[in-house]
Amino acid sequence: MQEVIVNQKSEVKEVPKTERLASLDALRGFDMFFITGGSAMILGFCEVFGSPKGWFAEQMRHVRWEGLTQHDTILPLFLFLMGVSWPFSLASQEAKGRPTWRILLKIFTRTVLLFLIGLSFYGILNFKPYYRVMGVLQFLALSWGLAATLYVFVRKKWVLVSVAAVLLVGYYALLHFSIAPNAPAGASTYAPEWNIIGYWDRAFYPNYMIKGWKTEPQSIFQIPSSTVLALFGIIAGAFLKNRAERPMWHTPVLLAAYAAGCGLLGWLFAGCLGDPVIKNLSTTSFILVTAAYSFAMLCLFHVIIDVFKFRRWAEIFDPVGKNAILAYSLHMTGILHVVWRFYLSGISKHCGAWAEVVSGLGLYLILWAFLLWLRSKKAFMKV
Repeated sequence: MQEVIVNQKSEVKEVPKTERLASLDALRGFDMFFITGGSAMILGFCEVFGSPKGWFAEQMRHVRWEGLTQHDTILPLFLFLMGVSWPFSLASQEAKGRPTWRILLKIFTRTVLLFLIGLSFYGILNFKPYYRVMGVLQFLALSWGLAATLYVFVRKKWVLVSVAAVLLVGYYALLHFSIAPNAPAGASTYAPEWNIIGYWDRAFYPNYMIKGWKTEPQSIFQIPSSTVLALFGIIAGAFLKNRAERPMWHTPVLLAAYAAGCGLLGWLFAGCLGDPVIKNLSTTSFILVTAAYSFAMLCLFHVIIDVFKFRRWAEIFDPVGKNAILAYSLHMTGILHVVWRFYLSGISKHCGAWAEVVSGLGLYLILWAFLLWLRSKKAFMKV
């Protein structure tokens, strides 16, 4: 398929349409599955089979501070995938002849819109003196916006990797060698009360954090670290965009190599350099470990869906992946809970021990059916 563009001089230029990556939508939908019913369903299964506090059940909950579970990978993977899609979008815009200033304006507009949508989830429209400034969408917006802007001007992968390395090492040094001024002697620089990021959070916007928390889990001061996840996603997206120019297995091998490299570096920082894996601080080890997970999952989905063409099974995730921001908005605004209360709460009461399984699965299927219908109408919430 080709798109014909006619410029002002009546010259005709044929621009190949960017192929949509099926694995990207499926993986994004898989990521969203866990916050739109999937975790509740899995916890229900754990309850049924007598292990409500076992290892598998704990993977469906966030770690309070230090450590890592599957649930802690949801936000990093989503940010990584935002990065993956950017080389495709940028190439499409450049092929249509859009000037750099318009591309930068689009990045800025998307960043602002995501930030404002995120603010609306945390009470800014209640017009009260307290609301949360930073949250998931705000965090994603700023991190992606910086990485996307950098990629407009810098395309060399070794430069992007170098920037990522400087940001991660610098952030490690900041956390490892700095501490809150009022910390007692011998206090850990990574403690919730005494780390420098939490101190800055409390100093600069104490009334705009999660109440009761010493460190904002999506702090604006963590953006230099989290931007690296978007940069890694952009690098992965650049590999995938140019995959037709290489042998079939070249791209999966590159993705797997990056996964292994990030995992090894994450182990080095956590195990040898004293940098614990802490999601709520976006520590260097956390960024590297979740980047390894993201590269590995993208590699797996790419091989299964794009290389081997096994796609029908991924249909359970694809509609949600194509409308992920809408799915998240329905979750955050409580609309999914309203759907559960009206359509599933009564059924769940008659399911005994299987109530949570029925609720979680039912909620996801209702969301999936709605987004499948929107996909059939080619209606997507694009920001």
